[in-house]
Amino acid sequence: MSNQKWSSKILFLITAIGSEAGVASVWKFSYLAGANGGGLFVLTYFLALVLIAVPALLAEMMIGRRGGGSMIGSLVALREKDGISRLWKGLGLMSFSCLALVLSYYFIVCGWMVDFLVLALQGRFSHLDPAGAQAQLGMMMGSPWRMLGYSGLLIVVTSLIVTLGVNKGVERISGILTPLRFAVMAVLMVYACIVGDGAGAFWFLFHFDAATFNYAAIAAAVGQAFFSLGIGVGVMLTVGAYTPPEYPLARSAIMVALAQMVIAVMSGLTIFAVVFANGLEPAQGPGLLFIALPLAFGQMPMGYAMGVTMFMLLALAAVTATSMMIEAIVFTVTERWRVNRVVVIWTIGAVVWAAGALTAFSFNDWADVHPLTWLGLESTKTPFDLLDYLTSTIMMPLGGLLVALLAGWGLPRLTIASELGIAQTGLAATLLRFALRYLVPLTVIVLMIRLL
Repeated sequence: MSNQKWSSKILFLITAIGSEAGVASVWKFSYLAGANGGGLFVLTYFLALVLIAVPALLAEMMIGRRGGGSMIGSLVALREKDGISRLWKGLGLMSFSCLALVLSYYFIVCGWMVDFLVLALQGRFSHLDPAGAQAQLGMMMGSPWRMLGYSGLLIVVTSLIVTLGVNKGVERISGILTPLRFAVMAVLMVYACIVGDGAGAFWFLFHFDAATFNYAAIAAAVGQAFFSLGIGVGVMLTVGAYTPPEYPLARSAIMVALAQMVIAVMSGLTIFAVVFANGLEPAQGPGLLFIALPLAFGQMPMGYAMGVTMFMLLALAAVTATSMMIEAIVFTVTERWRVNRVVVIWTIGAVVWAAGALTAFSFNDWADVHPLTWLGLESTKTPFDLLDYLTSTIMMPLGGLLVALLAGWGLPRLTIASELGIAQTGLAATLLRFALRYLVPLTVIVLMIRLL
């Protein structure tokens, strides 16, 4: 059982939002919308958040609060409290393993944001041409030690925050940085829409174009809604474990999802207003952030300030998200082995940094290394591709599926009703149970089949 609890309802909610609204909320949504037709993608994303992601998120937070322990400890506790099978402990072990693997490459990706923040501060976007923008990105991707350096910097910052504890560290920093991120994003959006092509960005995100919308776009929208909340890796379970019984979980889960939607749309309007004002292509994938935006900032009025602000925003998103991710790992280890928390934090930081080499070298020196071929399989996946595939395509969806099945089929109705403060046979309980038993599992299975 955790002795640490969130100090207030508002800080609990802000921390939950900060831990979920990471880098992907700002940039991945934008390029997925750009590649999948805009308005119908946004509508599908919103519906998927409400109908699929929120029930799964609520289930994970509920399991954490009911169990009161780490991603493994909570499931052990539920066996005693609610009689679930001891096999469910495997869900905790898988979530822990998945989160550890995700951290090994997530810090490298977040380091790219810090790298480009430094480039923006140095004025490297000024008068940039397409060839120069491509070369700038290529220089970063071609230098593994540069990537490891920036990821190491982020790991040190995150570890210092987590060392301060849940209340003085993670909660306090999220309480400052998360509202700041929303304020900065709002200012950036207003400026981009005024100076750039705000009307074009609004039309693109909210215009319904059935001709460019297909099954692949639906799958992308549902997948982004589900995975952007980090369901199945134990982070929100840990958030739930630190949540006092009087805090409203259902309302909080809805607020977290809506905050995800708001920051995704705000980032989309900001990015596309800049992109369209400079005649750039919206469906560029990740290059939208690292090539198109630096090009645009180099040509815009006050482009220097805007470029610095955008990548500062992404760096802040990285700090708030990774702080809670590290905290979830630390809580699991210290709960199981009762070892010194500070030693665990810095040991985990060192291991994550070293493991990041698999990702950093995958874009250059190890670009031709394909581990699956060692097993006699045909594959062009680099070590990073393999890590991403294993976590994003297999472990995270499977974790989300198992969370829904545990809450829908394994927990008694009375447990769910008491945790959420709803009637056992009321409409809310019936709809939630239907979503967890059928809607979420079937959706995840379809997504997994498509992704595999």
